[in-house]
Amino acid sequence: MIEFVLKNRKLRLHPDGIMYARAHRNGVETKKIIWREIKFSSQNGYISCSMVVDGERIKLYKHRLVYHAHNQDWDIFDGSMLNMIDHINHDPTDNRIENLRPVTHQQNNFNRICKGYHRSGNKWRAVIYLDGKRTHIGMFETEEDARNAYIKKKLELHLI
Repeated sequence: MIEFVLKNRKLRLHPDGIMYARAHRNGVETKKIIWREIKFSSQNGYISCSMVVDGERIKLYKHRLVYHAHNQDWDIFDGSMLNMIDHINHDPTDNRIENLRPVTHQQNNFNRICKGYHRSGNKWRAVIYLDGKRTHIGMFETEEDARNAYIKKKLELHLI
């Protein structure tokens, strides 16, 4: 079990993945030490909850809570493009710590499933994007050649 704090809220993450929060009333912990299970729901495939922290109701994603529990120096409240959490296996419901890693928005998009090539006239054009710039890989006779060139370039440029 891991205990951690979000501003004025004490939380617990149990090995089975269930999370608990200390009971609060009027923004203050109750005198009796009561732990309540946090109820999560699924939206767009991601698991989230709503919680009052420092008098403000906020939405928190379970993958960010789990990562923060294991890495308490990581700023869970920084919602910038430079502070995202990636599900390595692409399953947003798999919130085991070994499946989570911190990434930038661009790095998170590297593992999106996309072809990277398309038909152009009677040939196949392969392109890839990095730092907002499109790089033309080449024109190919077959779809398979375009796909292989794209994958080779992706492995070269998108390693995290």
